[in-house]
Amino acid sequence: MKACYWNSEGRWSRGNTLWEALSLDSRMGQTPYVIAFSGGGGKTSLIRRLAWEGRERGLKVLVTTTTHMQVPTQFGVLDGPAGEVEAMIRDQKIAVSGHPEGNGKIAFQGWEYYRDISRLAQLVLVEADGSKRLPMKVPGPGEPVIPEDTALSLCVYGLSALGGRGEDVCFRLRAAENIMEQYGRKDWRNGEHSIGVPLWHIIPQDMECLMTHGFLLPMRREAPSMAVIPVFHQADSPEAEAVGRQMLERMGERGGVVSGRLKEEPSFLWF
Repeated sequence: MKACYWNSEGRWSRGNTLWEALSLDSRMGQTPYVIAFSGGGGKTSLIRRLAWEGRERGLKVLVTTTTHMQVPTQFGVLDGPAGEVEAMIRDQKIAVSGHPEGNGKIAFQGWEYYRDISRLAQLVLVEADGSKRLPMKVPGPGEPVIPEDTALSLCVYGLSALGGRGEDVCFRLRAAENIMEQYGRKDWRNGEHSIGVPLWHIIPQDMECLMTHGFLLPMRREAPSMAVIPVFHQADSPEAEAVGRQMLERMGERGGVVSGRLKEEPSFLWF
């Protein structure tokens, strides 16, 4: 993979790990260290990659969800007692836990169970909302569902949304349109018309607006002690990476990350 981030020397750097881009060696103090993922455009792929990197460092890793995520193909402990999660982590250094719903998804198993199993790991990765496989979203009421012990929250948008029509690339479209009406550019309704109604084509400034007002500011207000970082994912070309960097610079988000090329990694279909 490739990850682009602002380094301690005040310039952009590229690395091959999310671990480096997120400065996790310096961040990780408490155990378990909980990272929540919200947004769209590659949350599960990023979770797989970070789980891979944590396990490679010898850490005990737990992957779970407070909403829904796809059923794992390996390392799954589905509706098993905490002892089964402990055994999987002991034997494999990783467990993926959830309640099977019968639709290819696993679901949240409740806060008491979460507390029981999270203490068994050193790194806990939580998928905290869903996006119907779209690259962008705006949270609905009660979203994202962030565990109270979360130290780091990654808010993910997929750069593949750029140039697309809002109705095609953004989940919870009406909520997104409300944010654009209040905070977005004046001419956000642009491009071709359909039955006399102007359509909305996403440009970088729109993505910045929705990330800022849909995720970053509300989450920082609600949990000021939690680090909240934007991640612009699907930067699979130099051009896309440059756009992601420009967006973070305009937003003033020097802790943000631009990532991509995960499909080339062994972690992409790991579980």
